[in-house]
Amino acid sequence: MVAVAAIAMAACDEGSESKGDDAKLNQELVLEVDVDNITATTAKVKVTHNGLATDTWYGFLTEDVYDSEEELIAMAAEQFAAEGTGEGLRKSKSYVTVLKELTPDTAYKYIAFGMTAEGVVYGSSASVEFTTEASGSSGDENESGDQTVNGMTLHSAWTLRYIGAGTLYEQKFDHIVEVKSTDTNPYVVTVVYASEYDPKYLRELGEELIVQMKEYLAYFNQANNTTYTLNDMLYRGDGAEAFDLEPGYYKAVAIGVKADGTLSGLYSTSDTFEVKTPIATDAYKAWLGEWTILGANNVTNSISLTTKMPNKSLYMVGWSNISDWSVEVEYNSDLDSLFFYSQLVAEDVDFGTEYGVGDVYFLGFDDDDYFYTTGSGDYYICIAGILDTGARGIARYGVGVTDYPQFNRMSFMAHIGDEYYSIADLEKDVLTYPALFVESAQTTSAAEHLKGNCCFAKLRSEREYTLIPIAPTAAIEKIVR
Repeated sequence: MVAVAAIAMAACDEGSESKGDDAKLNQELVLEVDVDNITATTAKVKVTHNGLATDTWYGFLTEDVYDSEEELIAMAAEQFAAEGTGEGLRKSKSYVTVLKELTPDTAYKYIAFGMTAEGVVYGSSASVEFTTEASGSSGDENESGDQTVNGMTLHSAWTLRYIGAGTLYEQKFDHIVEVKSTDTNPYVVTVVYASEYDPKYLRELGEELIVQMKEYLAYFNQANNTTYTLNDMLYRGDGAEAFDLEPGYYKAVAIGVKADGTLSGLYSTSDTFEVKTPIATDAYKAWLGEWTILGANNVTNSISLTTKMPNKSLYMVGWSNISDWSVEVEYNSDLDSLFFYSQLVAEDVDFGTEYGVGDVYFLGFDDDDYFYTTGSGDYYICIAGILDTGARGIARYGVGVTDYPQFNRMSFMAHIGDEYYSIADLEKDVLTYPALFVESAQTTSAAEHLKGNCCFAKLRSEREYTLIPIAPTAAIEKIVR
């Protein structure tokens, strides 16, 4: 917990919104493309960009390495718009894919560029050229007939199956993977995009998971004064894992990990399964659109709420009268409520010569003018719900939760070096709770309007589920619980 800095500054980077008819395109978007692990028929491509979380981009592979890149992009954008499916449009700031079924000893170019869902090209493009190897091998089989690739052997004792929605650890989840095992070899479970699955990279994937698990275990033991080991986090026998998945096609993968934190060389996978885009409910859609928020301190913010994942989450733009960045908001369908939480919003933002480059966070402030960083993980700040009067209002999260911070506002903070700075004017632009959703600014105070509604204490008295996955596997979540 750090005392609020008395310095307020304006963000110099004019970010952009990718939502809405009048959204400005981020012409400063710069992408980078790298390629490695090239074989005769596959290659691993990584695309990164410096833009906002809402910036969208498109990438494609071509054997045409001689024609103008601008012409190739124009043709790809025209074809994308004509198809109208939106397939292949991505937002990820760090995306890795494995290109398959390539022709041996052939030159290729992979091109990535900023593009909207309507096929409008913006920002700077990036590309990489490579040539596949002349020949390759597909792996060998062991004495049991199981396939072995790059030292990883398909283990028939593990059977993975996607079962969809269900209950795990006495909590409801939308996406659960079940593992049936006929032996006690230890393992962890993860999920990958089906288009990116390749046994050649399972060893690399397993090593990355082990690193993540060790890092989280060190944090958890320090924060909770415990002495858990990696061995405590491994599944043996039957297991089940919950995941937060967006629409797409996936494979679940079990990877063998020894108690000493090394790979056992065993793996198994599920069949490819599809996660479909849910149909938005009327209750969810009622939150979407343009709103004016009137705070208890009579400060107003004009915000826009747009769809991120139907019935699950939204994007919010305009809080603290800042439209440079969008904030993700969780939607709880059982309560028909929005949950606002702390988060990293943007990285490496240039705030000018006086301040330099820093990251932007969305953080909560308490009654004593302290703000809370995300060093111990993201946390809930406030809740928006429907009052008895039918109006929509905002109140702090944590009513009835022992020792939970008394949050009364939230806003954007810049983390530059070792210091935090308020980006918004704390007096003029940061509203306090309780607050009210209105169609237009009203003269009556939000505090008066919400009197008697008890800050949504009736909605929730304790945290019922994980807001954001804080660990790579449910094995870790078993420790948390």
